[in-house]
Amino acid sequence: MTDTPAHTLVIGTGVMGPSLALCLALAGHPTALVARRSEAIPEAEAAIETAFRELAEAELLPVSAEGWRGRLSFGNDLAAAASDAEFAFEAISEDAEAKQALFVALEAVAPPEAILASTTSGMAVDIIARKCARKYRVAVAHFANPPHLMPAVEVVPGSATDGAVMDRLCAFVHGLGKQPIRLKRDLPGHLFNRLQFALMREAFALVRNGAADAEDIDKVVKEGYALRLAAEGPLEKADLAGLSLVASVAQYLYPDLDTSQTPEDLNGMIQDGNSGAKAGRGFFDWTPERSAAVVAERNQEVIRHLKRLRARRGTMEGG
Repeated sequence: MTDTPAHTLVIGTGVMGPSLALCLALAGHPTALVARRSEAIPEAEAAIETAFRELAEAELLPVSAEGWRGRLSFGNDLAAAASDAEFAFEAISEDAEAKQALFVALEAVAPPEAILASTTSGMAVDIIARKCARKYRVAVAHFANPPHLMPAVEVVPGSATDGAVMDRLCAFVHGLGKQPIRLKRDLPGHLFNRLQFALMREAFALVRNGAADAEDIDKVVKEGYALRLAAEGPLEKADLAGLSLVASVAQYLYPDLDTSQTPEDLNGMIQDGNSGAKAGRGFFDWTPERSAAVVAERNQEVIRHLKRLRARRGTMEGG
């Protein structure tokens, strides 16, 4: 997918790291995946193989995929892996102190021209780069989850990020076959999570206030609202509906929407041991089998849409 392979580095073997490392290797880039614990490497390797099979079975592998395993290496020596890195992607937990410490360590061992990017889904760039000496080369590249499937990548500058760094990072992301979305400034949650959490906050409130059951709230999204979002964004929807109509609805609806500033309902559920799928209960009852089935169906829905996009592009290019 790229004519100029770049040495790349991914730090972190959780949900994001293995999927992102696969993306980089499939696009033709020599990629080192660094784990903080050696014991995590076999699980990361298995996750990569699962993601690869998902792409292969869907016939979504890029033309550059051949030989990808030979471009991928694993280890826990950050200094060795970073010594020739041109792009380094941090994909560890959302802990500010841990990220700051990692970026300081990374800055000390990566080449001075290397771009250091966090895959954080919402933390401010300036917080992550706070202890760095060369803040101008630090940015966010938030790959929507799972990276091996989702096209969107938010590219976010900090207050000190150099424009040339943003240009290089956006071009690199585009070369992966992804859609770089360049933000004009740093803000918590970027775009993706600000929009996602606005919807979730209202959904939480609807459950809390007894407006509907959790199942029906999810149903109205999955079988209604979400079906048109891939073709019609919220601002397009506003224009198509007519701003006069939207303004008249907003006039009475805005005051009634939830404006909670703290997630007290979630904190209460967590304290009761109902912290989500891994705990067996959150808003719903969960088993490992149900969790796996929902994620698999989500990925298949993304794959179906990716195939539609590919077919549409092929039709347009064919004239």
